[in-house]
Amino acid sequence: MVWARTKLVIQDDLLRPSNVITLSYKGKNPERFYREVPKLAAAVFRVRESEIQEKKFSWSEGDPVKFKVSWEIDKELDGLSYYHILIDLKGESSKGFGKVSISIEGALRTEYPQDTVWQKSVIYEMLRIMWHKTFYHGKRSEYLEEGRRLMAVFVEELKKLMGGENGG
Repeated sequence: MVWARTKLVIQDDLLRPSNVITLSYKGKNPERFYREVPKLAAAVFRVRESEIQEKKFSWSEGDPVKFKVSWEIDKELDGLSYYHILIDLKGESSKGFGKVSISIEGALRTEYPQDTVWQKSVIYEMLRIMWHKTFYHGKRSEYLEEGRRLMAVFVEELKKLMGGENGG
């Protein structure tokens, strides 16, 4: 990810036709997804678990136990592009049984810094567009295809994880 104050961001969703997929589970031990989802995401997207940022965490005790967790993954691909993945888990459990829903969204982002006078100039922008269309567009298309494949694998693996105890 480019660390710039001002930047041009090109973003494509990794999911289609909708930009968010939500999966639901009802059955035994829904709390286990809190541990299993980051492990699965790390394996599928080939990042360390420490690179998965837990952005929100809420866990209320009592009966039922209610929980909400949000994770964010920014997987750098090169100096310009990265995958931005958001995973939200929401659930409740009572006496070992409950339900959980997991929402996933993802995007391929390409960022061009625009901090300097040169980077803000019309000439630079024309050269950047020409370079992007001539040289980088093909690579970005590969990243987009791979990102969509990884998202499909992640969703299918989550479905398997959910289907193991409740049949789907």
